[in-house]
Amino acid sequence: MATRLIALDLDGTALSDHRSITGRTRSAISDARKNGILVVPATGRSYRDIPAEVLNITEFSYFLTSNGANILDGRSRTSVYTDLIPWRQSMEILRMLEEYDVQPSVHLNGSSTNLRTADPRIVARYGNTDYFLRYSVDNLADYIAAEKTDVEKIFAILFAPSEKAALTARLTSRCPLTVSASGPDNIELNSPTASKGHGLSMLCRTLNISPEDTAVIGDSINDISMFRFAGRRIAMGNAEPCIMELSQHVTDTCDKDGAALAIERLIQQEW
Repeated sequence: MATRLIALDLDGTALSDHRSITGRTRSAISDARKNGILVVPATGRSYRDIPAEVLNITEFSYFLTSNGANILDGRSRTSVYTDLIPWRQSMEILRMLEEYDVQPSVHLNGSSTNLRTADPRIVARYGNTDYFLRYSVDNLADYIAAEKTDVEKIFAILFAPSEKAALTARLTSRCPLTVSASGPDNIELNSPTASKGHGLSMLCRTLNISPEDTAVIGDSINDISMFRFAGRRIAMGNAEPCIMELSQHVTDTCDKDGAALAIERLIQQEW
């Protein structure tokens, strides 16, 4: 059977290491739509953290953001599905993170909010702090307490990745959570029922699309739930080993138009 929907991860998949989308990938997305296939960006980013060049692609009917915690309509840019961490629980998690060597941020209302005083190591690792200071506050737990707004996702950069297992164990022993990551030096926390895969399943149910008619293209740990849902599973050439193991096919890397190649082969029903 032909593919009806492609869930497309962004970082490390549709986006190159330079955080841009190539002309070939744009063309493949357009060709998929012309062939009746929906392509849905599925990202750990908040909606407003998605690059403008991706948001401006008119063929996108939906955006699955914050690991499936917030799905938005591509035209109205309003939420059609949310699965959030209650604000009191979010506040407790953030207080706990203050005890560790991390740089936390929260996703709420479609935006990412960070600490106003970015750790100097952020500059060393990422080159600048502009991204982290766009929406910033002095204390995230205090901010959530004042706003009383439920949270899409809590994200933390780990400066001591060796603490990851212990931190995860402590968090999950205190609060029911979905724990994932988009790299070895970070941790992503969502509602216990929120994940890219669950969000994708809810969207497919709404659109009456079966898992067998759904394809996923991805590379990271936070894509695992989608790979367990979709009938067609394509790993990027730069994917984590756990994604490779779950895949049926492996395409090229994100810097060699691997996502475009995968979409093209799905259109041609080769995969």
